[in-house]
Amino acid sequence: MEFNNKKLSRTSRIIHYGLSTVLAIFLIGLANRIIGDLDGVSQRPLLETFEATSAMRNFQARQDGLQLQQQELDHQTNRLDLRLELYQSALKEQQASFTSWISTRRATQSNAINAEIQRKNTSLDSLQGMLKALRADKIKLKATLAGLQEQKRAILALMSKERTTAYNHYQNAVRAYELKLFLSRLLFVLPILLIGVWIGLKKRKSNYWPLYRGFVFFSGYAFFVGLLPYLPSYGGYVRYSIGILLSVFLGIYAIRSLRRFIARKKETLQRSTIERSKSIKEEVAEKALDQHMCPSCGKDFLINELHQTKSSKAVTGQFKVTPFCRHCGLELFTACSTCKTQNYAHLPHCYSCGDPMPRPQ
Repeated sequence: MEFNNKKLSRTSRIIHYGLSTVLAIFLIGLANRIIGDLDGVSQRPLLETFEATSAMRNFQARQDGLQLQQQELDHQTNRLDLRLELYQSALKEQQASFTSWISTRRATQSNAINAEIQRKNTSLDSLQGMLKALRADKIKLKATLAGLQEQKRAILALMSKERTTAYNHYQNAVRAYELKLFLSRLLFVLPILLIGVWIGLKKRKSNYWPLYRGFVFFSGYAFFVGLLPYLPSYGGYVRYSIGILLSVFLGIYAIRSLRRFIARKKETLQRSTIERSKSIKEEVAEKALDQHMCPSCGKDFLINELHQTKSSKAVTGQFKVTPFCRHCGLELFTACSTCKTQNYAHLPHCYSCGDPMPRPQ
C-alpha cells in the first residue's frame, strides 16, 4: 500500500531543503577558501613600483638639489636683508648727526673744520656705496631664485609627465592582473557551474536529489556571487556580453522545455481516459482535488449552476461538481462499489467505508 501523509510530506520537504542548504553552505565555505588562496598566488601591482624608474629618480635628485640651492639662497637673502637694515640704520644716524653738527657751526675757512666735513662726507658716501652694493647683490639673488623656480617648474612638469606614463602602465598592469585573476577563478568555477547545470537537468528524479540540489545551489552561488563581481569591466562589455549569453541560453532552454511540456500534454490528452487515469499519481490527484482541478488537463471541474440551467443571469455563488471533466472527458467522481458513496475516482480508498475504490473503466 502506498503511504501518503501531507504533514509527513511537508516535513520531508523541509528536511530535504535543510540538507541541500547545509551542504551548499559548506561547499560555499570551501570554495571561498580556495578562491581566496587563488587570489594570493600573485601580488597585486603597486603604483610605487612603476614610479620608481631611473628617470623619476634622476628628476627627484635634481629637484632635491634645486631645493637645497633655493634654501641656501633664501638664507643668503635673509642675511643680506639684515645687513641692509643695519647699514640703512647707520646711514640715517650719521646723516642726522652730520646735520645736527653742521647746523651749530658757521661757514668758515678753517682747515680743521673743512677737514672734519670732508671726513664725515666720505663716511656717508662709503655707507651709501655699501647700501648700493647690497641692493645690487639682492637683485642678483632674486634673479638667481627666479631661475631656480623656473628650473623647478620645468622638472615638476617632467615629473608629472613621467607619473602620468607610470600611472598608465600601472593601469594596464592592474587590468592584466584582474583578467588573470578572473581567468583563474573562471577555470575553477566554470566546471562547477557546468556540473551543476548537468545535475539540475539530469538528476532531478534521483533518490539523492536533495544532495544534488545542494550542489546546484552551490554552483549558482559560485558563479553569480563568487565570480561575477570580479568580472573585468572593460566599460561593461564583458558583463553585458555574459548576461546576453546567459539570457539567450536560459531563454532557449525555457522555450524548448515549455514546448516539450505542451507537446507531451497534448499527446497525453489524445490518449484514452483509462490510460490517462492509470498514469495519475496519488500526490497529483490529492493536489488536484484540493484545487478542484482535473488531474489530467488541469482545468477547474466546478461549474456554476447558472451555466447549466440558464434560467437567470444573477450570481448565486452556487457551484456544482461534475462526475466527468467537461474539457477532456476524464472520469472524476464515481460511486464506491461497497457503500455506493460518491468518491473522488483517483484516490485509492473510499472516505466513507475505507474499501478500495474501483479504477475508472
